Amino acid sequence: MARTRSIGLALAVCLCAGVAGPSAASDPPSPSQRWAWLAADGGTYWYVPQAGLPAYRWQTSDPAGATEVSDQTVWHIERFENGYVFGPVVAQLDDQAPQCQYLVGSITPDGRVYLTFNTIGGSGSPTLTTGIGEVIEDRTGPVFQMQMATGSDRLQVTHWARMTQCRAGQPCWEALPGLDDTSISEFLANCDAD
Repeated sequence: MARTRSIGLALAVCLCAGVAGPSAASDPPSPSQRWAWLAADGGTYWYVPQAGLPAYRWQTSDPAGATEVSDQTVWHIERFENGYVFGPVVAQLDDQAPQCQYLVGSITPDGRVYLTFNTIGGSGSPTLTTGIGEVIEDRTGPVFQMQMATGSDRLQVTHWARMTQCRAGQPCWEALPGLDDTSISEFLANCDAD
C-alpha cells in the first residue's frame, strides 16, 4: 500500500509539472505580438482616402479663421517590436512640399494607438506631430482611425482620418488621392534624399 501511494504521488507530481511547466510549442503568442503582421514581408503601407483628406489649419493671428487644407499622409510601417512600430512617413498639406518624417509609436494588444511623427532632415528645430487612435474594422478590413495635431505657438494643424492599407495592384498604389497621380513609391521617395 505504501508503494502504491508513492507511485501515485510520483505520477501526480510528474503530471502537474508537465501541465504547469512552459512549453514553447503550445504557448499562445504573446499579446504584444498581435500586430506583428504590420511589419511582415517588407511592412505595410497606409494612406488617407479621398474622404479623409480635409484637415484644418489655425493661426494665432486669426483665431476665428481656421481654414480647410488637404492632408495626404503615407506611412510605411517597416518594423515592429513588442508592441512598438517604426517607419518612414511622408505628409503633404495642400500644394506645399512633401515633408519626410519618421514614425515611432506603440499599439496595445487591443488596438489602441499612440504615434509620434518626427521631422527628419532639414534645418531648424524639428516639428513633432502626435497621433492617437485605434485600429478598427471597416468594410475594407483593419484601419487606423486616427486624430493628430501638429504645429507651433503660432500655427497648428489638426486632422482625423481612417488610415487605410494600400497594397501593390490597388488604385491607391499608383495614384494617391489629392496628389495628381503620384504613386506611393514616388511619394515615399521624398525620404530618400534625407
